[in-house]
Amino acid sequence: MKKLRLIYLLIVLASCTKVLDQVPEYTIADENFWQTANDAESAAVGIYPAIQSMAMQFPVAFDAASDATTALLINYSPFTNHGIPVDNPLVASYWQNNYTGIGRANDLLKHVPGMKDSLFVAGRKQQLLGEAYFLRAYFYFNLVKAYGPVPLVLEPYTSFNADFTVPRSSVDSVFGQIISDLKQAEAMLPATFAAASSTRGRASQGGAKALLAKAYLSIKNYDSAAAKALEVMNSPVYTLVSGSTAYSNMFSPSGKNGTEAIFEIQFISSSSQANGLFSLYVPVNGIPAGIQPGSYQITPTAKIINAYETGDIRKNAALGLTTSDPALPYVNKYTRLTSGTEPDIIALRLADIILVRAEALNNLGKTAGAIEALNIIRRRAFAEPLTTPGMHDFPYGGETDLALAIENERFKELAFEGHRFYDLVRTGRAEAVLGITANQTLWPVPLREIGRNPRLVQNNGY
Repeated sequence: MKKLRLIYLLIVLASCTKVLDQVPEYTIADENFWQTANDAESAAVGIYPAIQSMAMQFPVAFDAASDATTALLINYSPFTNHGIPVDNPLVASYWQNNYTGIGRANDLLKHVPGMKDSLFVAGRKQQLLGEAYFLRAYFYFNLVKAYGPVPLVLEPYTSFNADFTVPRSSVDSVFGQIISDLKQAEAMLPATFAAASSTRGRASQGGAKALLAKAYLSIKNYDSAAAKALEVMNSPVYTLVSGSTAYSNMFSPSGKNGTEAIFEIQFISSSSQANGLFSLYVPVNGIPAGIQPGSYQITPTAKIINAYETGDIRKNAALGLTTSDPALPYVNKYTRLTSGTEPDIIALRLADIILVRAEALNNLGKTAGAIEALNIIRRRAFAEPLTTPGMHDFPYGGETDLALAIENERFKELAFEGHRFYDLVRTGRAEAVLGITANQTLWPVPLREIGRNPRLVQNNGY
């Protein structure tokens, strides 16, 4: 996305030597910035690189901790083995990257309200504020999923003499702030932008609604989760792709920013804004022509491979199989072409939100509605019409447990997209499914943050 290639002036001042990576604002004189609409636009665009920089943590580290992949690489294997050391660099980077993004969002939210309305095209000032609210909520949602209670920082630091020793806020408080920010964003953001890459790649009204649905589901506010998910489903901006080719194309370099994507993290190629996920997933030999070889350090499990039935169009999109002897299964959603182009990472998409609604309705005892939502995804998976009964509708093959059916559908539909581990955690199923303890459902607070901030308390078990 062209706008996301702009360089935000503040990026060069990306970190602070204290606990949270936020830049004291006095390092840039007010008279030199926040003077024009372009300044505000650049500030908004400058938040997104913090999201791009997390590709090796989300989705990769989260999936390494799930039952969908096995990680062999030294920094990822502790996630698979559920023995993460407190000095793991991925844990440290994820904390830093999210707080870097929060710092940039806080800067915008502090300065843009005081800028003259006349500097902006009508409505654009509010949209930029909405963008910052959405992104701040997105970063805090990332943090709470990984670490549980985290410091809530809602203002940029104004001096190196400020108190950087912020204690952790409760999970309830963090979710309260996430929901507050998303409500603000929902009211301020447009449904679409002129370019599809902006509609899918920047914060939008639909993105705010979708993330609200997931936040409400996390805190078990099922009525609100179901209602907000339905608003997304009813939006003309989003439609499920149809057919095997279109489904696989959604995860290819040529299928970026399709109709199903709600919030898609934008990447270009090996020479500019790359995510590099192929290097972890793709084998060295026996792969299709035109695909760049990787190092095959993270492999799909037998469980996910065997989860797909014959005829399920999602299997070929999610999984590849080498022509080598022995044939090796590999994750197929993030392959890079030998030309250097690679796919985006889809953080939010419509199928996810439809299954959010199914889960929420089931928890409300609204079984018929939950089954209806689940069956939409199942019918699409087997290339059946979405609105008429299908061969794989629930109950199928002796199924009796609707909650488990929805859980399994999310496993297959969203494979390798970073959701599985937290899905099991938030439903209280991680201990049974993964064979872990409650303490292992959270990452450790990074060792360096504990050292910098005496008010931070480490998670239990670390």
